[in-house]
This record gives sequence, C-alpha cells and structure tokens, in this order.
Amino acid sequence: MTEQHERSARRRPKLDNSELVKTGFWVGQIFMLIATVLGVYLASQQGLSQAIAFSDLDDMQKNYYLRRSLHDELADNIQVVRDYIKTVKEDKPYDLKRYHPQLQFFVWDTMKYNPNTLQTPSVYLSAVRRYYSEIEYLINRGEHRTYGRDYFLGLLAKSTDKVEESTLKTLANNTDTLKANLAKQGVSVE
Repeated sequence: MTEQHERSARRRPKLDNSELVKTGFWVGQIFMLIATVLGVYLASQQGLSQAIAFSDLDDMQKNYYLRRSLHDELADNIQVVRDYIKTVKEDKPYDLKRYHPQLQFFVWDTMKYNPNTLQTPSVYLSAVRRYYSEIEYLINRGEHRTYGRDYFLGLLAKSTDKVEESTLKTLANNTDTLKANLAKQGVSVE
C-alpha cells in the first residue's frame, strides 16, 4: 500500500495552503464580499429610485391630461348652457324641450373607469358633479314648467357663473401648475 500511496503522491502535485492561513487573504476576501454586497445594494437602490421617479412622472402626465380634458369639457358645457340661456331669453319658446341643451359628458363618463380619476383633487370632482346635477335639475324644472322661465334661467345663470368663476379657474390653475412641474422635469405636454 505504501507503493501505491507513493505513486499517487507523485501524480498529484502538493498544494500550497500557506495562503489560506494568512490573515491578509481573509481580510481581502471579506472586503471583496462587502464590496460586492454594497455594489448590488446601491445598484438596486438606484434602479428602484429611477423606477419610482418614472412612475411619478407618468402619473403626473396622465393626471395633467385627465384634468385638462375635464377642464375643456366643463368649459364647453358652460358655453352650451350660456347659449341655451341666451336663446331661451331671446326666442321665448313655449316648448323648452325642443331647445334642450346638448351637453357633452364623454370625459366625465370616461373618468369613472380611469384609475387616475381619484388622484384628481376631490374639490374639482365634487364641484363638477354638483354643477352637472344642478343644471340637469334646473333644466328639468324649467322644461316641465315647475319653475317660471325667468326664475329658472336666473338660477341656471347663477350656477353657471359660480362654477366658471371658482371651479373652472382653479382647475385651469391646477393644470398649469402640473404642466410647469412636468416642464421642470423635461416632460412636454400639450
């Protein structure tokens, strides 16, 4: 057996394990491990922060378009109501149902299914909802002659003036602020 042991010893070179017992080797390995873990951690943190920043910009851009569309639709509907008031005052029709204003609710109805809707400040959503509900109620009362023509047109004008002076203006300011914030980040919106 010793002969066989000698032959296998000749075939395999003797390993020098002296480096493994030196302190410098282990210190170098520990620093290498720490550097690797720290590098992976910092890279993942940077990636996460970039992903969050992109998500925030994307949400801000979607909110801008949503609020701008709501603003434009509300402005259009205000103009339709103003035209309706003017026409009814001038023409004094007997059957108001024939003059029923054709309001547009595409954006308002679509917002029900948009996840960014609830990121819109509730003050705007509530004001627009109240206005639409109120003008529908007033027009219905006028068409069914529950309210006299001048009375219901006065209420309609007052409600429209109120939403135009408060909600429409502040919504425009809000979208302008969002647009400016996006521009600071290098995102152009129109």
